Amino acid sequence: MHRLAYKIFFILISSQAIAQQQDSILFFMEGNITERIIGLNEVLVKPSCDCIGECSCKPTVKENYSLNRFSATDALLEKNSRISLIKRGNFAFEPVLNGMASDRLNLTIDGMKIFGACTDKMDPITSYVEPNNMKSVAVQHGAAGSMYGSGIGGSVNMETNGATINPAKKFSGEAGMGFQSASLGANALFMLNYSSKRWALMTNGVYRKFQNYRAGGGKEINYTQFEKWNGSVSGKYMPTDNDVLRFDLIMDEGYNIGYAALPMDVLYAKARIFGLTYQHLPCHGVVEKYEVKLYGNSVSHSMDDTKRPNVAIHMDMPGTTKTFGGYFDTQIKKNKHRITLRTDGYHSNARAEMTMYPVNEAEMFMLTWPDVDKLDVGIFVQDVIELSGKNRLSINARLEYLNTQVMDEFGVQQASVFNQDVSKPNHRLLKVISVSYMRTVSKSVSAWVTAGYTERAPSLTEQYGFYIFNAYDGYDYIGNVNIKNEKAAQADAGVQWKHEKAELRFTGFYYRLFDYILGAKDNTMDAMTINANGVKFSKNIPETFMTGGNLELSYSPVKMVKLSSVSSYTHGEIVGGNPLPLIAPFKNISSVKWLHQRGFVMLECESAAAQHRINPEFGERTTADYSIINVRAGYFFPIGEKKITLNAGIENLLDKRYRTHLTWGGIPQQGINGYLNISFSF
Repeated sequence: MHRLAYKIFFILISSQAIAQQQDSILFFMEGNITERIIGLNEVLVKPSCDCIGECSCKPTVKENYSLNRFSATDALLEKNSRISLIKRGNFAFEPVLNGMASDRLNLTIDGMKIFGACTDKMDPITSYVEPNNMKSVAVQHGAAGSMYGSGIGGSVNMETNGATINPAKKFSGEAGMGFQSASLGANALFMLNYSSKRWALMTNGVYRKFQNYRAGGGKEINYTQFEKWNGSVSGKYMPTDNDVLRFDLIMDEGYNIGYAALPMDVLYAKARIFGLTYQHLPCHGVVEKYEVKLYGNSVSHSMDDTKRPNVAIHMDMPGTTKTFGGYFDTQIKKNKHRITLRTDGYHSNARAEMTMYPVNEAEMFMLTWPDVDKLDVGIFVQDVIELSGKNRLSINARLEYLNTQVMDEFGVQQASVFNQDVSKPNHRLLKVISVSYMRTVSKSVSAWVTAGYTERAPSLTEQYGFYIFNAYDGYDYIGNVNIKNEKAAQADAGVQWKHEKAELRFTGFYYRLFDYILGAKDNTMDAMTINANGVKFSKNIPETFMTGGNLELSYSPVKMVKLSSVSSYTHGEIVGGNPLPLIAPFKNISSVKWLHQRGFVMLECESAAAQHRINPEFGERTTADYSIINVRAGYFFPIGEKKITLNAGIENLLDKRYRTHLTWGGIPQQGINGYLNISFSF
């Protein structure tokens, strides 16, 4: 109660002077974001459409955030037609891009490498940043996302707002609160920006507290509660018209987080993220920009079973990660070439423990992640070539060196039980290359094609995990230090048609994956976890493939009405064998939106097909089709230069009982849920 009272007091006091320019531009784009400084008085954010192929420069983040100002980051990401979410409870959903989960993606905040501290993936990086502190989300697919590191599925980079230099308006800000009914959830937010002529300081925060939610039909789903707060401080200083120095600090803490699909909840999840950036934009010459960034972060996480009934053996499972890194990149424009060069590196340490407390017996201890150090350095180059006014070519390449080593002798001894020698450093060289071509066919039609090759190193769990229980299939997982890098050949193609009142966009993708990493049963081993189905070791599968596509349609028959529809489909299969697990079925979100000068009303329908292509070996079960209807509305009242904004809506209007295919444990999703938000900005 003391902590709750303190946080409410903190929110209310801070909200008296709050800040963020409401007219700041937010882009959800699958490409590069470039910040340009013009003179002393203006900081503009513009999309740099050097991305070729899967690239869109639409203000989707701003649009979706305006639908519900207390949306979580997960909800914004899911608006991308190629992103779906793995749900283990009601908090911190794991993003899946093109059918590939976080182990195969690069998830970054402001280009910074951050690693979750939970062996069960209860804390994806997306959970440590809030939408009210986000300026843009850049989503890139496959090899095209290698600027932020080597990966198979692509990259998701969440760029934060930072302080705004605007001498014409010293103070600006926003304060708000909201409520939603399905879980009796309470939200509060604030933002405050102070600006002088050459420097600015911004702070913001979010507080959320939710009880167990009710599914369709009114049944309460236990262990879906959570409480969290997120705060950030950002400063920006311009010593000259062409130089910017910026620092950022993000703090995020969650408590008493329930995970209905898992045997344990979370006692706490905490992150501290720091970044220092210097950017220079020359007035003349071929160099358009160069940027240097140093960063550090720490994440701590502890699983907890003390609130679960009938626990056979109580256990504690804390984990930590610490990462320090930096990068230097430059952009060069010469003739028809725009070249981006980036060198980056980081050092990370991860350690996760398990202590079991049997009744009337001695404690048992083991390292589920055996204190692993990672040293990673890489170089990335991109050349975007304007072949003509209608043709553009882009070539990306990355070379990355990774060194991992177990630092704890106890962890070395554990692995020796399975005849694995983890005492020596493990060296890996990762290679990525991608070529994209785009053609403007006519004033309204453009098309693109991309081909690439990419590699990724195994995750900590895949390489060093020690008896990590997977609640999805009920097996204990053990890593393989000698497992091969995963590899993929990738192709993307698409076409876009734009008209004054309508727009159509179709994209398709294909991945051929080699040495795909999956768990394989070992019937000679006994499980550590009570009632587990057995043990699986990380293994390379010779070949798998994934293919799919998405279709986006929008039409405005009149200025005040907008119709839209987004459809997506992914198919994954082990060559000559069974379907790949955790592949979402066909999904469609369609809406009609009536726009007013000061607000909107929207009717939305979300539908998904049944999924019968499952892999029972990994605990999958079939999923029925479903459709839910949402109604949303918003309106603002101007008060001079200030305004009051109201958002309201009813989600799952018909109280449908359903679950998505990527929901673990067959847990049904929220039933009918009404929300009401109010905010004041100045």
